[in-house]
Amino acid sequence: MTGPDPTHGVVIALGKPGDSLLTALIVAVVVLLLLVLLLRHMIRKRGGWRRFRRRLGRELALTRRAFGEPLRAYRRHRRGVRALTRQLSDPRGGLLVRRLLDAAGAALADAPGAVPYAVRLEPGWAAVQIAGRSLPEPPAPWEAAAERGPQRWELPLDEQHALPTAGPLAGADVRPLPVAVGMADDACVHLDLAAGPRLVTVEGDTAARSRLLQAMAAQLDRPGSGASVIVTAGLHPQHRGRRLDTALRELEAAAAAADGDRDSGEIGESGRPDMTVVVCAAPSPEQARRLGALAASGAVVCLVDGRTAGHAWALRIDGRGRVVAPELGLDADSAPLGRAVVAAVRADRRRLRRGASVPGRLREKERPLPEQEEGLHETRLLEEAEIPRGEPAEATPEGAVPTRTATGSDLLAEPTAARERTTAASSGTREE
Repeated sequence: MTGPDPTHGVVIALGKPGDSLLTALIVAVVVLLLLVLLLRHMIRKRGGWRRFRRRLGRELALTRRAFGEPLRAYRRHRRGVRALTRQLSDPRGGLLVRRLLDAAGAALADAPGAVPYAVRLEPGWAAVQIAGRSLPEPPAPWEAAAERGPQRWELPLDEQHALPTAGPLAGADVRPLPVAVGMADDACVHLDLAAGPRLVTVEGDTAARSRLLQAMAAQLDRPGSGASVIVTAGLHPQHRGRRLDTALRELEAAAAAADGDRDSGEIGESGRPDMTVVVCAAPSPEQARRLGALAASGAVVCLVDGRTAGHAWALRIDGRGRVVAPELGLDADSAPLGRAVVAAVRADRRRLRRGASVPGRLREKERPLPEQEEGLHETRLLEEAEIPRGEPAEATPEGAVPTRTATGSDLLAEPTAARERTTAASSGTREE
């Protein structure tokens, strides 16, 4: 016999299957309607639908640009490395830059105070920037610049054969001393260090200015550059150099003995003496005064890491490698320069090896001069120039004495520690 069923007499109410779905749908419609009304009220309060669409379009464009900028910057960097590498690795590139500067200087011989000081090279086109007032009309094949900017003469590169063969200007015993400083759009920018006060300071971000100074010094240390480079102590932690006071005494004695003649003891490819370039860091006020006197006399060109007193060209660089000098009309990206200089020096070494392997008279024609072979030998440390960030450079063992002194080419090695010195960009005469 079974007991009574406990569920007997209990009524269970079940809702219809569509009630909850209908309720949720009604709530969603009401919420959506409220949101639409609220959005409409806010849009009307802010100027209407047309202004809202324009503002929304701007925000979307800015967002797209912000997310795409890293990729565009990387592509610009790679494009700049390729362009600078082609320019610096081609021996005819340096000759073309000097020829443009010489030809522009010859055309400006009758214009008092007019000096060509920079060259911009881009595919199929060249421009020479000129400092001076009341420039004459450019003679053929030069053309006056049509765009606004620094004073410059332009020239299609397919007409360079029409340039007159220009020798050194009367009273000028030093040829142009151009170095590449970076990219401006698609143009390689070269600055003639011998055209100005011959005292150039590199200021701004510590790591970036060190890289720029090292790349400039390495270019000047290449064979055929027309420069004899002296790298002083304290510029790079891994390489010893002469003390700045010692180098200054030697240069002052040589200048006095030669009665102002800037003869470093080496003869360049044009038969004129090579220009002596002193690369140093943070000179004292007295050392800066002596450097300024040597530069003013035309005996040397001085590249200084950091701010110094004296009449100078000041190149200011930020952490991204953008180098500016408003007085010179210079605004360029120097970030690709280091890798391009490394590739150019490697090309020099390959040409040297090819010249050494060719027999007979051809080998004799292509063999570099003894001073060029020495310069190429001293650039072997450029292979390690691109040290990845975060990997310290190999340190010299304690107590060990380096077997050689540093040259400009060696400076492309990344320092183990950055030097912290505050700088301020300025041009003209400076007082400490």
